Amino acid sequence: MEDRLTIKLKMSREKVRDAIFLFFVVLTLIGEKVNAQQNVVLDKSKNTGVSASYDELLVSSTGNLINNGEMFVYNDLSNEGEISFETESSIFNFKGQVPQKVTGRGNSLFSNVLFDNASEKAPFSIEKNILIKGNVDFSDGIISYSNDGLMIFDESAAALNVSEESFVVDKVRKRGKQEFVFPIGDNRESNYVYRKLRMEAPSISSSVVDAQYLWEDPGNLYSTNLKEDRIEIVDNQEYWVVDDFNGQNLPDLTFYWDAVTTPSSILTSDFVDRIIVVRWNDSKWIQEEIIEVDKSNSSIKIRPSGDGVFTFALLKKVLPDYSPTLLTNKTQINGSEGAIDFVILIAESNGENANGVNPVEVRIPDSKRFRFSFNDQLTSLNGYELNNFNWIYKLENGLHKFTYKNIFIGKSEEKIGVNAIFISPENSKGEVPLKVTIKADSGGQENRGNDNDQDIIKYSNKK
Repeated sequence: MEDRLTIKLKMSREKVRDAIFLFFVVLTLIGEKVNAQQNVVLDKSKNTGVSASYDELLVSSTGNLINNGEMFVYNDLSNEGEISFETESSIFNFKGQVPQKVTGRGNSLFSNVLFDNASEKAPFSIEKNILIKGNVDFSDGIISYSNDGLMIFDESAAALNVSEESFVVDKVRKRGKQEFVFPIGDNRESNYVYRKLRMEAPSISSSVVDAQYLWEDPGNLYSTNLKEDRIEIVDNQEYWVVDDFNGQNLPDLTFYWDAVTTPSSILTSDFVDRIIVVRWNDSKWIQEEIIEVDKSNSSIKIRPSGDGVFTFALLKKVLPDYSPTLLTNKTQINGSEGAIDFVILIAESNGENANGVNPVEVRIPDSKRFRFSFNDQLTSLNGYELNNFNWIYKLENGLHKFTYKNIFIGKSEEKIGVNAIFISPENSKGEVPLKVTIKADSGGQENRGNDNDQDIIKYSNKK
């Protein structure tokens, strides 16, 4: 027996019993629960390939550890051989009171895994790939990965109970065509943040997608100054990397903003109307198609145009833009005077509502050549349906002013009907402009280039 299993002499008799009990569980593969209260320590075993010391469980290069029950590891696990299971209900518990490492070059296949360690904020360090077929229960303790390690969730695997207290700092891989929430986050020194990413179900079972969240400026690698013209600002504090290894179109993705990591330059007072997700396309940041912005869940769902680097951005603020169109019926007057009733069409072209501060106002300069009359009960004129009831009229400071009573809705239009008489100068012939203007700050607009329209009234009053 000496060349098969050596028990360290430092162990008490009680610990020896626990170790031998676990040894026979592995040999017989009966799946019984192991209620180890201390670290299980085994030395080299040629028959099973299982060896352990007082401080760690070691699977040697020729070892094959099959867990068909519930196994507990209270300290480090080093796997140079094979770890697997035959029973889907089996659980591998990483449950310690000191920081724990998972290392080794062997294959590690688990059904269900529990991470539960409150010894420090990030007690788990994984330096190898581990593949999970069932569920990972993130009970307590943040998991950090080295560049040599990766947590892989197989087709039916799920991440449970993920929170600010337990998630993965680094890349996570998902195989298969099931919806999945990546349990990812990052840290700055001792500050850790959970920044999940939801992926809808891929279309093919061979899908392989990696996702990682980085709490750092994407501009260090991907200049935030290079962006589409309609983008005002790109998030300079965080980004996600999502890689699709099958070259298929990524399924819909949902990103979640957070005041802890998402900068105030993005979370402005009106950000919900302007926030987007952008992707780096190898030369600049481009806007991704928005499916839904859900303020209650602090999320934005997109249909990605490709894989790669994603973050938040704000579109340039779009202001309302109003333009008038003068619809005249008669522009030729013969004699001393004549009716020139007209309609003013006011339209908003940017799809933005008025700001509620500056009412939309239409103006016509007063002139002795025109006599205007406004009736707010008038409903049609010159074949046009009118909205006179929505407008207030007054003559003030040499201007005929028509002021909209309500919030002017984006992409809508209004029609004002005005009864008018043109008064011709005596014994003369000529032309006089009839001009309408949108007040400069109407509804919060800034564009001034289309605020005016006019028609020419021609008259002849020669005796």
